[in-house]
Parts: sequence; C-alpha cells; structure tokens
Amino acid sequence: MSAENSPAANSPAADSPTVNGPVAGTRRRGKRVLLLSVAGLLVAAVAAAAILLAQPPKSGAAGPAPVEVETALVSRGDLTELVRAPGTLSYGAPRELGTVLPGIVTGLPGAGSVVTVGGELFRVDDSPVVLLHGELPVWRAFSAGMTDGADVLQLERSLAALGFFEREPDEEFAGSTEAAIERWQKSLGLEQTGMVELGRIAFAPADLRIQEPTAAIGDAAGAAIVSTTGTAKEVQAFVDTANQDLVAVGASVSIALPGGAQTTGTVAAAGAPVERDGSSGKSMKIPVSITLDDTDAAAALDNVSVSVLLTQTKAADVLLLPVGALLAQPGGGFAVEVVRAAAASGHTRTVVPVTLGAFADGLVAVTGGTLAEGDTVVVAK
Repeated sequence: MSAENSPAANSPAADSPTVNGPVAGTRRRGKRVLLLSVAGLLVAAVAAAAILLAQPPKSGAAGPAPVEVETALVSRGDLTELVRAPGTLSYGAPRELGTVLPGIVTGLPGAGSVVTVGGELFRVDDSPVVLLHGELPVWRAFSAGMTDGADVLQLERSLAALGFFEREPDEEFAGSTEAAIERWQKSLGLEQTGMVELGRIAFAPADLRIQEPTAAIGDAAGAAIVSTTGTAKEVQAFVDTANQDLVAVGASVSIALPGGAQTTGTVAAAGAPVERDGSSGKSMKIPVSITLDDTDAAAALDNVSVSVLLTQTKAADVLLLPVGALLAQPGGGFAVEVVRAAAASGHTRTVVPVTLGAFADGLVAVTGGTLAEGDTVVVAK
C-alpha cells in the first residue's frame, strides 16, 4: 500500500495544522485586519459627523419660515350701523273712486292709463265724471249762492288750469265762476247749467293712474268704479320706533331692490306709531313713505318687497379697528397685536391693551389705549 492511499494519509489529522502551525497564524492575522477595518470605519464616521456638525447651517434651513398674517390699519371716523326695514315698492296713494250720480256705467278707462286734470275717470249714462285737482274731497254741489270755501278755490284753480277761468281764483262762487263752468260744460258736451252737481267731479291732489276697473260696463254706478293710485312709485315701510330719528321727512335712504340692485330715495312722510304684527309678536312701528330719486331704477317693478337701508351713527370721530383684531386677555379686557417697523428684524409685534366702545358692522370703536390712527394691527384669518 502506497503512502497516498494509506488511511493515515486521508485522515483529518493529516490535513489539520498544529496549534503553532502556519494556518493558525494566518487566521490570527485575518482577525486583526478585520478589527482594524471596522475600527477605521468607525473613526471615519465619527470624523464625518464632526465635520458636518462643525459646518454652519445653510441659509434656507435657518428655522421655520415666518408665518404670514393678515393686517389692517387703524382708522379714524364715525362708527355707523346699517339698519334694515322691510318695505313694499308700488304705486302710491291707492284709492277707489266712484260717484253718487245715479245711472249705469257706460265707459271705463284701461288699466295703467293716467288721468290728468280735466280728464275722464269713467262714464255714467254716457256722460263723463271728471278729475280735478285739490286736497279736499268733493262734499257738496257747486252753484250760485253757495257759501265761500276752500273747495270753491280748488274748483276755480282747476278751471283756470284748463283755460276756462280768467280771474284770480278765490273762495267765492261768483258770476265769473258760473261763466267758467258753462264754458267747461260745453267742452265736455254737457248741458250748460253753470252749476256742478254732486258726483260730476272728483278731486285728487295730483294726476291719477288707473290700477284697474272695479266695476264692469252695465253695472249700476256706485262708490267703487275704478281703483286708482298716484302716478309715481314709492316705498311703504314700517320702521322701529327706536330708529324714528333716521326717517325724518326729507332724510335720504338707500333701497335694496330685488336682484341685488340698489337705489336711493327721500322720506316723503312719516306717520304716528302703529302696532304691527311681527315674527316676535306685536310691536310699535313708524309708517314711512319714500319717493324714489330715480324713477327709472324701478321702471319694471311693481308691488315687490324691498329693504330700506338706514345708516345709524353709533360713535362719532373715534378710532376704528376690525373686531377680528381683538385678543381676549387672561385677566379680562382686550388687546391688539400691533406690527411696527424695526431696523434689525424688519418689524416687531407688540401686544397693546385697548379700551373698547360700541360695536357695529364688524368694527369696534377704541376709546382708550395707546393706539394711533395708521397703526397696523394683526387680524385673525
């Protein structure tokens, strides 16, 4: 048997090095190299970290970005509040007209037509009932021998406006009055009696618009034959008694129309307080009539709901700031954060205590503190 094939040659002991042999030395050198490599990596990592920590931070990473805030300027002026009152836009002065003349209705005007002084309101037994101007209603016939009165003055003024009365109108029914009536009757195709029977005329302060006939051709004449209005549209509103001073006759107001448009008007009349039903029960209101400054603004509107906008001054010549600028203080009271320019940082913010007055429409009056007109304050978003 050869040495290569002998059991001793193939045994593990034959290939294993001795404790002090060359293989064991190689393994010890490998471990030292590994330990040195790991140690080197640790030292490099520590050095790199030290270098990074030693470098100054980049300008773009210098803390959080500044927070953007909304600001407003402190102003000086009057603190006003907008008061709304519901109203209705329609033709004003509605009334029904008829006659005490006996007979049958034989003629009616069209709805929407306008009757001027001397014009025909309707016909009874094919004779006209005529509109004349005057504040007083007709309450008696006009004829020679009647007592003087303001109604005679009204009659003569209308006859003069129509060109039939030639002298200065007065309250006396004279021969000149009778002659003027005859000329007027002739122009209308009436019998020239020189007297005006009760029911032949109707007085109104101005021209009238026919809203609609309330009788039909063939009906018996009576107290209600046509429904009339004035020729101009107006707003009828009811205002709280607390705001009575805002609706004095001649006061200017704003009016919110359907669709968001606005126009202006003038208070023409304000009545005594009346009781009105509301969402919270009955309350006293001031009835107000308002004429439109621009009649074309509501040309296409009739009998619609509107809002009357009244401006109430709650404080005069005060510092004003938005309510959103107020900061509630822990011990009570309020303050604001004032933004002021600073040379080093560009601006500074200072909390300034304030004493408050009235509030209205998102603004508050400042009655005490160190705020000044033109200061910039932070407003909550």
